Amino acid sequence: MQAKRHGFLAAAVLAGIAALTFAAIASGDHGHGKGGKIFRSSLAPSQQTDPAFHTVAPGGAAWILDQGSVKIGRNGHFDLRVRGLVLTATGTARPVLTVSASLFCGADATVTPAATTGQVPISPDGDARIHQKVTLPATCLAPIVLVHPNGGLTRYISVTGWRR
Repeated sequence: MQAKRHGFLAAAVLAGIAALTFAAIASGDHGHGKGGKIFRSSLAPSQQTDPAFHTVAPGGAAWILDQGSVKIGRNGHFDLRVRGLVLTATGTARPVLTVSASLFCGADATVTPAATTGQVPISPDGDARIHQKVTLPATCLAPIVLVHPNGGLTRYISVTGWRR
């Protein structure tokens, strides 16, 4: 009788652990402690002929980009990476020394970003990573992320999307 009771108790504990593990996986957190991703996109380099978004104009020159992505977690973890974001004409990121990023939500008439990161350095080869926590709004429809040069928020050199 005692062995049966211990066997039942062990099975109940194992079932509880399995249920908690399933709940953690289903929540999208995947053990990273960042609350799951709510936004994920590739990045495209800006061109002089690109449109303004939320009154932010493209940079004054053409850019190329080897790789770029942005991920935003439910709790505001903002992770943006660029590799090879350089001016088409020179093959270098200079004169840009730092980049920041802004998240805009809603219609293009909305001119105030929902969140903006601080500046981080960009290498001459165009490599940079923004890994910061920002305060997010409860709702963000039609999200777009713009990457700004040298702390200026009136221009962008990369934007969510893709370019083939």
